[in-house]
Amino acid sequence: MKTALHFTHANGIPAHSYQQFFKHFKDDFELKAIPMIAMDAQYPINHDWRYLVDQIIDDIEQQFDGRKVVGLGHSFGSLLTLMSAYKRPDLFSQLVIMDPPFVIGSKSIVFELVQKLGLKAVNQFTPAGLTLKRTDHWPDYNHAYQSMRHNALFRHFDEACFQDFLECGLKEDTIRGGLTLTVPKVLEAEIFRTVPAWWWRTPRKAPNVPVHLISAEQSPFYKQGFPQAMQKTYQIDYSLMQGGHMFPLEQPDKTAALVKKIIAAQKQD
Repeated sequence: MKTALHFTHANGIPAHSYQQFFKHFKDDFELKAIPMIAMDAQYPINHDWRYLVDQIIDDIEQQFDGRKVVGLGHSFGSLLTLMSAYKRPDLFSQLVIMDPPFVIGSKSIVFELVQKLGLKAVNQFTPAGLTLKRTDHWPDYNHAYQSMRHNALFRHFDEACFQDFLECGLKEDTIRGGLTLTVPKVLEAEIFRTVPAWWWRTPRKAPNVPVHLISAEQSPFYKQGFPQAMQKTYQIDYSLMQGGHMFPLEQPDKTAALVKKIIAAQKQD
């Protein structure tokens, strides 16, 4: 029987965007993913992401019928996967979390205060401000391609990954005509604004399953020392890729090879 693998995507990047990454798992893994997190009114975005965590848990229970899964996520999705394992460790055999926005240390205290006070500074603490300023309407596919291909977020995407993103990340704009984002930028910004920052008030230990973190040399989270702090405080080991925060879509082949290597090593421990 193939190993059960549940994947959760990054904020604003639908799961279909990861097809070049997913293809490396098809022989040995039964991979399932929610197409678009936070687009279901049954699981709204709130200040602690409890309903989004419930969406992950419910999907695992529905898709895998009691089998334990390898939890795999990227960015926003990796933090949701980690939070799901804290709440329901019985659902997971192991976790591989790719560059989670796990805000800990003194930064988490300041960030939580900014969130609670409802200060506009939350847009500067997170990518929310930049997200809201992004273009989200184009007259046609070619304009969308040219506009987004040179955006800092997509600049280093593998070309096939970028094409896969455009296929699922754009839709017809029924009001203005042309094309717009499948995941509205206001929703994406709200997710950024509500990234949980209360970890400093919780027990400092990993969930009761094997966990390994992957970051990247140019990731802002690695540069701010978050993976290093997680290793020191939570005893969660990490590996380092070349590239930036979007490394699974910049280097899908190398990332998949590393993830499979980590999964195999965790099974042996």
